[in-house]
Amino acid sequence: MTTLHSNTHESSAPRIPREFAALLAALQFRKPQIEALRNLSDDEWHSLLQVSEHAHLTLPLAQLQLDSLPSWVERRLQQNIADNALRFERVKATYREAVLALHHAGVEHIVIKGFTQAPDYSPDPRLRQQSDIDFVCPPEQIERARAALEAIGYRADPHVDVTNSDHAPTMIRPGNWQWRGNAFDPEMPLSIELHFLLWNPRVSLLEVPETQQFWERRTSRSIDGIDFFSLDPIDHLGHLTLHILRNLFLRESVVHHVYELATFLHAHFHDDSFWNRWKSQHSSALREKQAIAFFLADAWFGSDLHPAVREQIADQPQTQLEWLRHFTWSALEVTFNPNKDSIWLQLSMLQDSKKKLTLLRRAFLPEATSDMNSWRVIVRDKRVVDADTSNPYRRYAGYLVSRGLAHTSMNLNLLSRGLAWRLKRHQLARQFWIFLAASFFLTWACPSTSSSSIFFS
Repeated sequence: MTTLHSNTHESSAPRIPREFAALLAALQFRKPQIEALRNLSDDEWHSLLQVSEHAHLTLPLAQLQLDSLPSWVERRLQQNIADNALRFERVKATYREAVLALHHAGVEHIVIKGFTQAPDYSPDPRLRQQSDIDFVCPPEQIERARAALEAIGYRADPHVDVTNSDHAPTMIRPGNWQWRGNAFDPEMPLSIELHFLLWNPRVSLLEVPETQQFWERRTSRSIDGIDFFSLDPIDHLGHLTLHILRNLFLRESVVHHVYELATFLHAHFHDDSFWNRWKSQHSSALREKQAIAFFLADAWFGSDLHPAVREQIADQPQTQLEWLRHFTWSALEVTFNPNKDSIWLQLSMLQDSKKKLTLLRRAFLPEATSDMNSWRVIVRDKRVVDADTSNPYRRYAGYLVSRGLAHTSMNLNLLSRGLAWRLKRHQLARQFWIFLAASFFLTWACPSTSSSSIFFS
């Protein structure tokens, strides 16, 4: 296993495949290590390229200065870059058409994520994987925006779950395009998401009222010939870190978001003006939530941090800091081994007992079982499962069994890992555990000896 950057965290090495650990080691900002990538076998390269596409790290991989790569890997990465550059032309065309429709409908909006990440979080929009365009509109204008997009051919995508989202049903223009295994296909259409919130307290159970001010501070920008409204740079950082926190709570992949955050933090290491403004415009409560993402960016990618960022991490509530140190790699491992470790972090951030009970119910009790034709049954990881619908009962039975087993396994894992963390928090001495074990075996070997005589003799 390749050794990854280690600083303030105390957890053991991440439980991830060797090839993915090699990629993360090569993407380190302070001390990149590329030797492990050079030593990957062809089978490991096949595995890595498949995972990196899912994790949105293929293009960062392609930008590394590597030599002695297998020729087929080099050709594939070069093709990925070329395809994505062409794809960005489709991104621009899709955006211009959509924004014109919204303008004619009188819909106010800003753009988040996607190409707005350039140049601070990604050096060039052509070097960032993008599958949709995200607009944020005032809630009362969402229906008008939806109607405007429907007028130019967009329809709600029934295969995308928006249960835990802060946007209306994802919209895409129906067509004849088919998936051919290329995540950077220039012909692949983009979907559009109409967001009505920048933070959803119903999903997170945490209130972040300051996000309402983000809209008021919006600003205009221009990238590669496209003009758009986006978040103020300070709020852009705030939104990205909150988005990482949201995905952490929902146990969704965050690795590419954390990498982009690390890119920003490293590049703005000496930017006193930015960080002074950040401290003045964002409250301590908001900065406290952002620091969770800052910690992960430093731990996973070894980015340099401005003193204000390090100070904010050090000032975290003790329980949150202990969780971060113990579960440093948990959100990275979730790509390969699903877990619910973030429940303990979220629980520590809640003050209201009713919200805590709601969270525990969500964690341990699965949501209502979906019906036979639900997207949850038919679609897994955005792919249709068992396209042969002539036997829907077999598919439904498979869904019920797999879901039940998965929930049971993850719940047991949640309890055992949470217990280990709590015991470690108490820092009980090694001698105590030796004494406890000895007393247990002594009691088993000598039933006449009472536990009280052992403890108090």
